[in-house]
Amino acid sequence: MKKVVLIILLFAFGQALIAQGTVFEEKRTIYKTEQSFGIIIHTRGWGLTYRYGKYTSGFSRRIYDVELVGMKHPKQIKSFSSNFDNSNGYVFGQLNSILVLRASIGNHKTFISKQSVRGIAISSVTNIGLTFAYTKPVYLEVFKVDPVDFELSSEIEKYDPKLHPQQDIIGKASWFRGFFGGKFYPGVYLKGGLNFESSRNASKINSLEVGGVIDLYFQKIPIMANDFNKPYFVNLYVSVTFGSKKTASDIGKTN
Repeated sequence: MKKVVLIILLFAFGQALIAQGTVFEEKRTIYKTEQSFGIIIHTRGWGLTYRYGKYTSGFSRRIYDVELVGMKHPKQIKSFSSNFDNSNGYVFGQLNSILVLRASIGNHKTFISKQSVRGIAISSVTNIGLTFAYTKPVYLEVFKVDPVDFELSSEIEKYDPKLHPQQDIIGKASWFRGFFGGKFYPGVYLKGGLNFESSRNASKINSLEVGGVIDLYFQKIPIMANDFNKPYFVNLYVSVTFGSKKTASDIGKTN
């Protein structure tokens, strides 16, 4: 994943340098607001993002950002029961599935502006905000032995490493099982990166962003049933967003 991010970054920067050599082909428009939706791929999963921005100048924006991403533990390894060919895969030792909700405020500052409709604008990205990790318990389908007639059956139970040895696990239950039985862990997060905007329509947003994120919590997040859990997540990410920009006159028409 790190190599992919580096390759994309170098490619986008090279394209930007080539594009900046063209002649300015469109009249610059002063925009007031923007909003966009996108997909995030990071080193431990993927997620969705929504952004709303206010222009503080022609080259800077105040960005309000909301992200919802999944988070995996780096030690997660999917296993399959040797007793059933069609069993669902599961991660042995995984206590919880993790969803991370982030809300932040930040600045996007354009330091290489788009010089043509075929150019690429490059902006620096800095965001700081709150992060909430939601730990949803993992449920597994496990073998059960009737104590009277010793017949085998299966049941769905919340995973407990003391009660469920690996040889008793058939597979993972539905991801939504126990969805409302989790717990929130609050924290703070910081994001920094570069944004490459390349839409040929000046009022549209078509951007690729690369960077890094760190989520810091006040206690360890219990993903695995071992001592590998940490009170932080550090990730590289790539996001693709699409949206639109509005001028003062556009905003007046909608009011």
